[in-house]
Amino acid sequence: MRVTIISLSYFFLAITVIGILLSIYYKSLVAKTTPGKRTREKILGDMKDPISWRERNSKLSHLSMFWTVVSFVLFLYISFALRLGSISVIYIFAYIALIVVSLFFVRSKHKSNEK
Repeated sequence: MRVTIISLSYFFLAITVIGILLSIYYKSLVAKTTPGKRTREKILGDMKDPISWRERNSKLSHLSMFWTVVSFVLFLYISFALRLGSISVIYIFAYIALIVVSLFFVRSKHKSNEK
């Protein structure tokens, strides 16, 4: 199965937009839960380990921004450097698999002191 270059470029543009939205979401969660903010207690509540939760959200924000930049660069490259043609759909699945695998590596090193 093959995908046209134009469809592939818009796929990367969609990933870029999704990445921007996710990055803003995770950054706002981290910003709203900083010490001294009024919204901190509303969001964290009785969470067992809020420090590792904030670290994980911060890492997810950076990871989202990384994939946003990569997707935007690929969108620009495909849109302006490549001409008409088609590419195997395997490349799309490989790109999505890379994103999913990178999400599994977002772990917090901070462990809860509770037993």
